[in-house]
Amino acid sequence: MKSFKTLASCVVLGAVIVGASGCATTPRDEADRTALVERADSTKDWFQSNVNGLGGQLRDSGGYVVFPDVGQAGFIVGGTSGRGVVFDSRGRQIGWARLSSGSVGLQAGVRGFRMLMILQNEQAMSEFRNNRWSGTASAVAVAGGAGGSGLAEFRNGVAVYQGASSGLMAGVDVGLANIRFEPME
Repeated sequence: MKSFKTLASCVVLGAVIVGASGCATTPRDEADRTALVERADSTKDWFQSNVNGLGGQLRDSGGYVVFPDVGQAGFIVGGTSGRGVVFDSRGRQIGWARLSSGSVGLQAGVRGFRMLMILQNEQAMSEFRNNRWSGTASAVAVAGGAGGSGLAEFRNGVAVYQGASSGLMAGVDVGLANIRFEPME
């Protein structure tokens, strides 16, 4: 009976995590939108200072998405959630993005990271804008500080970078179907 209660508690926790991650894509008010864009800009700058050649990859792309704060938590049932800003290849904001996913399996812990997703070309951008992404993309972990990481390869039309505030983190696989686009109002 006790194991059933534990399992039921885990299922409820997972439902709460996944439900909370299904929040609206666009921040609620102007102050939240402004703060998110400012964090996205500084996150993009951080990646550019830590990844050699990233500026050229951004310019040659169909656009990019910056997630300044992605949270991942789990205890048997888990979830990942983050809100991002979508830019065209010239650096102009064109919309908002939401990353949300749930998982069940052997897991425990909490972590936060930042993520940059580069859309390879206009076709990849069009698929993203129409919420028709499928497949996964693996992130390249980016070390903070001296040196710099190399460029990520495109997989399913997306190159993904993941970084922590300091040090190196393990990479993450991103389910592309778990990312939603919403255009500017």
